[in-house]
Amino acid sequence: MNDLAFNIHQEVLNLKRNIETQFLQMGALLKEIRDKQLYKELSYETFEEYIAQPELALNRSTVYKIIGVYEDFGMCNQLDIDVAEIGYAKLDRIRQFKDQEDFEEWIYKAKTLSLSDLSLEIREKKGQEMITSEVLHIVCPYCGKEFEYRK
Repeated sequence: MNDLAFNIHQEVLNLKRNIETQFLQMGALLKEIRDKQLYKELSYETFEEYIAQPELALNRSTVYKIIGVYEDFGMCNQLDIDVAEIGYAKLDRIRQFKDQEDFEEWIYKAKTLSLSDLSLEIREKKGQEMITSEVLHIVCPYCGKEFEYRK
């Protein structure tokens, strides 16, 4: 690898890390605005109206993901993880496992896998959970077709 390619790659990695750190900081600030209803002091009736204003134009689901990641990972450093290294998108995907015994394994997967591979692992885990769940057989009253429903 030549020096130019390596240096530019390192700069890209640093910028990504900075962006992820700023997402976490933004999550903290948005949480404060939401929780303390500071948006009302800025003449907005709702938090959703505040985040949709033209100056921000933030996607509602992204805002709630960023706040959720901050709440779960930014407010305490219980696992001594570098959240900026993992990124908010992956952390948001593994938040659902935070109270499970194998959560450290999910942290490792989030650090080492791409977002799409991590999503695949999550789908497989959920599929395994569905296999072990109770199966109900439901018959459509109109056509008589039988369906399986997993609880």
